[in-house]
Amino acid sequence: MAPETTLCRAIATILDTAGLSVWRQDGTAYLPAEHGLLIDQPLPTKIDNCTLLIPSTPTADGHGNVLFRVQVTTRIKGGFTPLRDRASAINDLFDQREYTPNVLGISWASEYSRTYFDADTQGRVMVSQNFEFRGRRQPRTTPTTP
Repeated sequence: MAPETTLCRAIATILDTAGLSVWRQDGTAYLPAEHGLLIDQPLPTKIDNCTLLIPSTPTADGHGNVLFRVQVTTRIKGGFTPLRDRASAINDLFDQREYTPNVLGISWASEYSRTYFDADTQGRVMVSQNFEFRGRRQPRTTPTTP
């Protein structure tokens, strides 16, 4: 599994545990009342309430460090107040936090941008938060020959 996918799965677990989303690893459909969580796929048009995690390609940060970036896009049906509350709760979980999530040698996380989007024709508002996670380069595994 790619490191950025590992990171997104760890973020999904944290969001699910915090009650900010429901994450179904097996891919089963979300119920209409649930706030579903998806990883690295197009934003669905038929789900009103969902969070989408989109990883970027990791960037080398010195010899042994890696900078991971993840966009957390949240859409809810309703107004901006509940959306701002949810974005703030997500920020509280990750921004300026050490060792969160505890994978890939992550030592520091921070939110570096946030953009709110007006309601669409179905009354769904959206926010896109961008986080960076400073981690360690994972050792490469090389095939061994007998």
